[in-house]
Amino acid sequence: MLKMEAEDIKKIAVLGAGVVGNSWVANFIWKGYPVNLWLYTGEEEESAKQSIEKHLEGLADNSIFRKEEIPQMLELVTYTTYIEDAVKDVEFIQEAMIEDLEVKQKYLTEIDTYAKPEAIYASSTSYLLISEIAKFSNLSKRCIGAHPFNPPHLIPLVEITIPEGNKGSVKSAEIAKEFYESIGKVPILLKKDVPGFVANQIQKAVSEKCSELLENEVCTVEDIDKAVSFGPGLRWATMGPYLIFQLGGGADGIKGLTLHIGKANLEDKSEEAVKELEVYADFIQGEVDKEMENRSPEFGRTNESLRMFRDKLLIKILKEHKKI
Repeated sequence: MLKMEAEDIKKIAVLGAGVVGNSWVANFIWKGYPVNLWLYTGEEEESAKQSIEKHLEGLADNSIFRKEEIPQMLELVTYTTYIEDAVKDVEFIQEAMIEDLEVKQKYLTEIDTYAKPEAIYASSTSYLLISEIAKFSNLSKRCIGAHPFNPPHLIPLVEITIPEGNKGSVKSAEIAKEFYESIGKVPILLKKDVPGFVANQIQKAVSEKCSELLENEVCTVEDIDKAVSFGPGLRWATMGPYLIFQLGGGADGIKGLTLHIGKANLEDKSEEAVKELEVYADFIQGEVDKEMENRSPEFGRTNESLRMFRDKLLIKILKEHKKI
């Protein structure tokens, strides 16, 4: 069990200066954390500096902070090509190397050698399983998957996974979740280490349906982009599908919507099938009720306050699209 809490994280190592790694660095130094950035080669340093500075300038241009603060943030980054120097004095390691299992496993062995025993290793892997990455680690309890959405310095979601059957990693995942929340991220802790995690599986389903529509010549690529961007995508930007369904059910909530649509589409109209649908409707309403209770009042905890929050955000987005 790790003898550390989220507030003990004072310094971070980012391993890999690619698109994701540089974005992570920008995120961490914006929040005031010193970062050791590990580079594959010294030639990467100048492009990494330019990329990180560009991310910070984008934030400043949108009034997140003043441009005058950027030089001070950039001074928080130390560049190195040595794994030992990158990880020896940090409490949190955000690995963002190439998606190659052997590469990640190789460097994780070095991390075991040089990093503090309590330092958490969080892999930004987008499709490799942390169960496989951590398989040969001597300190697998430090290992978690932490899949961000690109660009990490803007998109809050982080999908956290732990090696299958490794109960020791649960503590690491809980610490990481609390840490990410403290810097404004929205981490979710998966119950299983599965390929594609949650969001990519959802994206895959949408992508496959888009391909089917194109193959059947239902519409054009432009039509699909417009349909998503100015239809469900707008609503999904305000809250997830289940809260949207909650509003769609009116006073009866998601339970009413589930029963209304479900009964209309049941192929098996037997009493048993209807009973199963009712059980599911009760279950999903209970889950949504829990979610609403956990929301901050400013984001909506009742149907009416949810509607007001949704509409406020929709109006802001539509204004930027010049559609209202």
